[in-house]
Amino acid sequence: MNNGSFIVSIVYQVQVLQVDRRNWLDQFQKAIADELTELGIHKSVTVSVGEGLVTTGAPSLVLVFGGTTTKNDPSMKAELQSALANGLLVVPVVDNVALFTNQIPEEVSEFNGFEWSGSNPARQLARMVLEQLNIEERDRRVFISHRRTDGLAAAEQLHDQLTHRKFKPFIDRFSIEPGEEVQEKIADVLEDFAFLLLLETPDAHASEWVYDEVDYALAHVMGILIVQWPGKPEQVPGSAGLPRLVLEPTDIIRDSHGYDVFTRSAIEKITYEVEAAHARAIVRRRNILLRGVQDSAKDQGASCVPLKDWALDITGSNGKHSIVCVTPRLPTCGDLQHLDETREQIDASASAQLIHTARHLSELKRKHLEWVAGERRLEVVSENAIGGKW
Repeated sequence: MNNGSFIVSIVYQVQVLQVDRRNWLDQFQKAIADELTELGIHKSVTVSVGEGLVTTGAPSLVLVFGGTTTKNDPSMKAELQSALANGLLVVPVVDNVALFTNQIPEEVSEFNGFEWSGSNPARQLARMVLEQLNIEERDRRVFISHRRTDGLAAAEQLHDQLTHRKFKPFIDRFSIEPGEEVQEKIADVLEDFAFLLLLETPDAHASEWVYDEVDYALAHVMGILIVQWPGKPEQVPGSAGLPRLVLEPTDIIRDSHGYDVFTRSAIEKITYEVEAAHARAIVRRRNILLRGVQDSAKDQGASCVPLKDWALDITGSNGKHSIVCVTPRLPTCGDLQHLDETREQIDASASAQLIHTARHLSELKRKHLEWVAGERRLEVVSENAIGGKW
């Protein structure tokens, strides 16, 4: 790694099919470049966006920009048939889902699409595409930290909104079963969600639970975004200098029960910032893990080749191969499956390690992962135990 970036750039491809949407293409190309730069991976990841045919072998997808002349364009149909025959993911994009069938060719009329509307649609589409290419995280989880006395209504409102935006949000009121030990459950969830959204209401600073949640997130290098109420409420101890979205007085209204809730425009603003902050945080965690693996391998005289989907092909000084994948959350059986499949593609005889960030795995979790790994020679390794591995 060089200055925290991969030496070799991993290339992904996006083919755009359009007839009368050149302005969308220009905006989308810029949005992809801006997103990669903000994520800090613009030197290690290249996403080629253009109207040319996708080159086989590179991770790819196809966007169809619908328009008034798109549906029956003969060249569009031919390129779509080629993309589908090659098994590529095709995503239709329209400016109004009510006009979907009028703007999209019949070949993909049954596919789920994306609506080019709302706040900064090019950036929203860029994030969706990066998720589909497994550059950004598809599995989006947010732990909502709040003080019940003055933040519960707003937290519930955000929970509903984020759920509709394909997030998996956590609020203790909804997600902890009767009889469960609350603080132990919250610590496990924070490990597994890896991103904390703090509602900094006037009473939040006085909550011991909120303080513990922020302290835990900081100690475990998790992503954090603070939504600060108007009037500069007292900060939660230890949160100075953390990223904050400062609300205006017009962003907050009182509901029929007298509780603070967000306006529609405020909800949209917060959601947009959460999406951006979450993407940066998870990519940062993955980068930190990969950097640690590469540094450790280099110290042992090994060489590393970056692979797609956040993996490494390591060749030790003895010539033996090792395939390494990383996860920014608690390791899962799906992570082990991805590791096993990646190894099969590169070198079935290689050893394989899944590196995770969790400081502690429960006995039940550890045994389950061991059972899933079975006889496949898959190791689950904590990031603080990788020294000298290669």
